[in-house]
Amino acid sequence: MMSNEEAEKLEAPNEIINPVISMIMSRMRAPLIILIVVYAISMMGLIMIPGVDDQGNPWHMSIFHAFYYVSFTATTIGFGEIPYTLNDAQRLWVICTIYMTVIAWLYAIGNILGLVQDPVFKKARNENSFKHKVSKIHEPFYLVCGLGETGYEVVKALTNEHYRAIVIENDPESLLENNIYDLREHVPCLIADASVPKYLQMAGISKKNCHGVIGATASDVTNLKIALSSKLLHPEGKVVCRSDLLAFEQNMRSFNTDYVVNPYHTFADIFSMLLHSPSLHLIFDWLTGAPDSQITDEPLKINYGRWILCSYGRFGKALYQKFLEHDVEVTILDADEEAFKNFKQNNIDQVEDIISASGIDEKSLNKAGIDTAVGIIAGGSDDSNNLSTIMTARQMNPDIFVVARQNLRDNSELFDKVGADVVMQPREITARMIRLLFLNPMLCEFLKIANKQEEEWSNVVISRLSAVIGESKPHVWTIKISPKETPAVFKAIAFGRDVTLNSIIMDPLSRTNKLECIALLFKRYDDHQMMPDEDIRLADGDQIVFCGMREAMNSMNWTLNIMTSLNYIMDIKDEPDSYLLKLLTRKKYKGGERRNTSR
Repeated sequence: MMSNEEAEKLEAPNEIINPVISMIMSRMRAPLIILIVVYAISMMGLIMIPGVDDQGNPWHMSIFHAFYYVSFTATTIGFGEIPYTLNDAQRLWVICTIYMTVIAWLYAIGNILGLVQDPVFKKARNENSFKHKVSKIHEPFYLVCGLGETGYEVVKALTNEHYRAIVIENDPESLLENNIYDLREHVPCLIADASVPKYLQMAGISKKNCHGVIGATASDVTNLKIALSSKLLHPEGKVVCRSDLLAFEQNMRSFNTDYVVNPYHTFADIFSMLLHSPSLHLIFDWLTGAPDSQITDEPLKINYGRWILCSYGRFGKALYQKFLEHDVEVTILDADEEAFKNFKQNNIDQVEDIISASGIDEKSLNKAGIDTAVGIIAGGSDDSNNLSTIMTARQMNPDIFVVARQNLRDNSELFDKVGADVVMQPREITARMIRLLFLNPMLCEFLKIANKQEEEWSNVVISRLSAVIGESKPHVWTIKISPKETPAVFKAIAFGRDVTLNSIIMDPLSRTNKLECIALLFKRYDDHQMMPDEDIRLADGDQIVFCGMREAMNSMNWTLNIMTSLNYIMDIKDEPDSYLLKLLTRKKYKGGERRNTSR
């Protein structure tokens, strides 16, 4: 009996070929029939019309000679070579043959060109090529739906870490704007609506090696459909979706979408860090920034006092709640009547916090008290208005702290020139969080716990990180003690050795030197330890988050995976080759593996 996998392998080629071949046969049926008929008639005439050989005897062309003559005549090559000279009757028929075959070929070529330019055929051809590429991916991959600014940053982050990615994007222009061919890994891309389950299936969502689905389109409706389809088609996979609206966010969470990223709420949380702990904000920036991003050396300094918030939209609402949480005085400027009315209805006790004004001119900023404010947030949905607000505010109060919302990536140069202290890009914020959730979810746990710590604790972490990374961009990675991820350490623990955290942070080339990294978080079951002690004993299932140089991670992998390197660091001689010791080690290793699996 044939297994399901074998059946899929046999059916796959047919699925790839049939749609395109079917269209070709359907569109080219009439031209092919006409060509065959014209060739047959032309050959029949040449065979039946008698000629004369070099001796003056009657001569008839063979089928081969006739096909040969019609072929070079129909293709307009014009060979004159033939066994014998044609007579007038044959020449008259050749004239008819020339016109018949040329017209037939023009008709056929016209149909071929029409077929090639047909959007339906192009789509079928692209889909077949896409399915073929997906079928060749056997390693773990992530399905990214949407290749806008957010999707591109996510795909770029995945490929930089040598993960495979598959993309579905509905807009061909996005593929042109975001060149996926410059990425480190080849990324198969399908131009289609990701909310249609058929295309998700085509992209391999049901495959075992699909580790997660990312809904990164600009439409909350589409992302909702993607999340719902993903949970039904591939329940085991992780699903992360972007959502700008609270109603859609709540809907996604209702059917257990793993993570929902709201860029406005996310930035509000980041801004909250900036308000109550600038050092923690600096740590967040170091640990979560893109690999090619620049890092700052010092925390941002913000004076305590009153802020001006321009615009009470989705972004403004999220920030206003953080101002209330931290008991910070704020004045809101918004000329929109609906926003003004909405604020007064929902914030009865704070009606004096909002002024009906645009915030882009001196008059409205003077009304808000720009001269005494410590900070201003240009948070509208129009970049031109935000830039105007910043420039006017800087002229009126040069020392004011400026937070700007940048909506379009193309305006990056303008926002760099205007001199904002903090620039919030919704798409970049979303990409950063999705990248973090997929590549290092343990780091999210660290940041969540760190957000509850005091400023002094953050300063200590910064000091320790600075000693390790210097001015370089830090690299963050997580290890889990298991037979698959850390075979050498797991085997040593299974054999009864005391492997400590200090053992794996030593240099495998020089055991007296430590690697350029520090442990940020130690997790054992539900217990967490921030900045753990180096003498802590490791056990099966432990998870540790490290931060440091990428070279340190590469060196640590030697210790985690190779027993000889671990023995060298622990100053243990290599294990003897006795059969008994090997047998005992093997039994303990397998026993530990079973315990790990049952957990």
